Amino acid sequence: MTPQDTHSMSPTGTDTNTGTEQGIKHKVSDMASQAKNTAADWGRSAAGAVDRNLHTAAGALENTASKLRDKAPASGKVNELATATATKFESTARYLREHDTSDMVSGVESMVRRNPGASLCAALAVGFLIGTALRRDREY
Repeated sequence: MTPQDTHSMSPTGTDTNTGTEQGIKHKVSDMASQAKNTAADWGRSAAGAVDRNLHTAAGALENTASKLRDKAPASGKVNELATATATKFESTARYLREHDTSDMVSGVESMVRRNPGASLCAALAVGFLIGTALRRDREY
């Protein structure tokens, strides 16, 4: 072994420290890459499950719209409200059938970019309502 070889193996040698640092950086990079891939797999799996459930939800909305139309009186204000509600349910069901989760996420992102202030207010309101509901749930 040459003196240079023994120096690189010593605990205080700079070559050994650099090699250890590189090894640690490589391991951390590998772990981060693996975590990223795992998260992406979970995301795709969740999106697939949501997409499958969207069609079920669309069917339920269509059934509800049909029942509303069947049970509504023949005329009057209740008929108008039931018909308008059934039409909205059918429109929502059609949207759910025609779009997948990535389309919906893109739509929300686009709306937030166009209306950041209103989106922030809506997020705050939803957070407040959820917080209130959770707090009430604990009280009872």
